[in-house]
Amino acid sequence: MQGNADMTFDSEQAIANPSRTTAAGLEAWLSGAHPEPALLDVELPGVETPKPEPIAEPVLVGPVNAAEALAWSLDQGTFSSARKLVGPDGAELVVDPENNAYHFESTSLKPLAALLEQPASAWTPIYSEAMKNARATYPAQPLERLRWYAGLIATPGILSRKLNRSERYKLSRWPETEREYPKHFRIAKEMLKEAATIDAIVAASGMPYDEVVDYVNASFAAGRIKAASVAKAEDEAPAPSRGKRLIAALNKPLFAR
Repeated sequence: MQGNADMTFDSEQAIANPSRTTAAGLEAWLSGAHPEPALLDVELPGVETPKPEPIAEPVLVGPVNAAEALAWSLDQGTFSSARKLVGPDGAELVVDPENNAYHFESTSLKPLAALLEQPASAWTPIYSEAMKNARATYPAQPLERLRWYAGLIATPGILSRKLNRSERYKLSRWPETEREYPKHFRIAKEMLKEAATIDAIVAASGMPYDEVVDYVNASFAAGRIKAASVAKAEDEAPAPSRGKRLIAALNKPLFAR
């Protein structure tokens, strides 16, 4: 009897929990008659549940040097007041935003590298008397030219963090090619034709990737290029309504109407 009881128990258990490895068990499992046993939310003794690592917040890094700080100034609207840099040899570079100019002892660009490669914190304010002295000592040169050079040397061979390699860029106007960089003429010529990606400009101009990147960075810093996506958005912007045009006309001074 004991043996029969054991057999009966095993048979009932087999029917209640058919194995999925048998044909009958697999058919019952697939039909949903015997769902998977629920997993218990029980912490096993002696096993530590690892805690998820906190997600690090992205760190926004500022300009890497004085050149990048100046290259970003047009895009960010900084450098609204006069600033200066003092080089290792005591030479001074003075930026005069009020007159859209800069003052330096040389009209050549390359001597500025030693000053612009200093940390971004090297820029210091300059006040009225010192500004008057700088204006009287050295002739004013176009600030756009200085921004162009700052963009050129800020991050050699590395596209500015303000730009995107997959974006298409085009020169907005014919730039004056610096005599110190005659090879840039070929890049500028291609960038005037149509908006193109960095890689497309490299292929069309036959110039090295690093030189194209540096030239694009420089043109961006000087405000000489426009992204294709920005140009498209401006073209698709709705024209102001008749009412808005009328209000704008009435707000103009009488002599400007």
